[in-house]
Amino acid sequence: MGRTRSTITSMAETPSTLRVFIDGPPEPGRDAAWAVFDATGRAARSGRSPPAAWPVASRREAVIAARHGRLVTLTVPPLPPGRAEAAARFALEDQLADTPEEIHIAPAPTGSWRWCAGSIAQPGFVRTDRGATIAVGPAQGDAPPAELALALARGGAGAPRTVRVDADGASPALLSRARALTGVEFVAGTPWHWANATPAAFAGAIDILSGRYGAEASRPAVNLGRLLRPALWIAAIAIGIHVAATLGNWLWLRWESAAIDRELTALARAAVPEFAQGSAAETSPTAALARRERDLKHRAGLAAPDDFLPLLARAAPAFAALPKGAIRSLSYADGHVLLDLQKTEPAQASRLQHELQKAGLVAIAAPTATGARLRVGLN
Repeated sequence: MGRTRSTITSMAETPSTLRVFIDGPPEPGRDAAWAVFDATGRAARSGRSPPAAWPVASRREAVIAARHGRLVTLTVPPLPPGRAEAAARFALEDQLADTPEEIHIAPAPTGSWRWCAGSIAQPGFVRTDRGATIAVGPAQGDAPPAELALALARGGAGAPRTVRVDADGASPALLSRARALTGVEFVAGTPWHWANATPAAFAGAIDILSGRYGAEASRPAVNLGRLLRPALWIAAIAIGIHVAATLGNWLWLRWESAAIDRELTALARAAVPEFAQGSAAETSPTAALARRERDLKHRAGLAAPDDFLPLLARAAPAFAALPKGAIRSLSYADGHVLLDLQKTEPAQASRLQHELQKAGLVAIAAPTATGARLRVGLN
């Protein structure tokens, strides 16, 4: 027994479900048995009428007789819902009369061996204890349907202990004959009627509106937040470690720089009396030490690195590359050589700066009305 579902808008105060039993090809004027079920799954009323006279309900389901489809049992590996149909189609491809694209396959959910039919003279179905459904024909006299007997014979160790016959006409002779043929105990049950099925039976029936005919995608929704949460945590931890390491490195460098400044200040105070007395407070410790070194060398009759002649000697190769007459004036003051250049080609001053930097000197250039002025020194 399969089912299809649709939902419509109604003015009903409580949710209700209209289930229509389709035992033949549906036609607009063909009568069909129907039943209305309330929210608890209890059949409130039933009848038989054409589609135009069916009662209004908040939900409609078509209950399709099992004989209108082929029911098979397949064993496939665990697959997502979206791929189970494709696996079943591939397994049945050599058994299908039509092309695979023209056959609709609906997988059944998993749920005792029960032979269900309106009467033993009518086709019915068998529900196994594993949830599989087997379409069977009518009873063969006092013998069970051939399909049921074959399934029990093939069951082996998995065959049931008993089979309950939920069909009208389950006589003691039939039950005894079936037990003798199959070796399985047959017991009489309640004659089956589709409208008397339990809510669990309707919920566990094969849903024909599945796969490509489903109103909703069969693929389960993917929770991207849950899927990406581990990666986001790893990225956040990595970023946190990087920020902490960068901050720690910056603090370490700041501490080292402060320690070097303290050592230079202590050294300048010990070596330069003026710096220790505070008279040269505006001078940096490095400049005070360089000036002290120059003074001591001068007292010893030696030239300091930033004296005129040592500076000129280091800058001479760069000055020699200048064209004749390019130097207007040259002077020395406070450890620096001042150079005025004639206005010649625009790139001359920048080229001279580059050559002086290669010699280990610092050259600062400024344009003037007559050319350019360079200040050359060690710092």
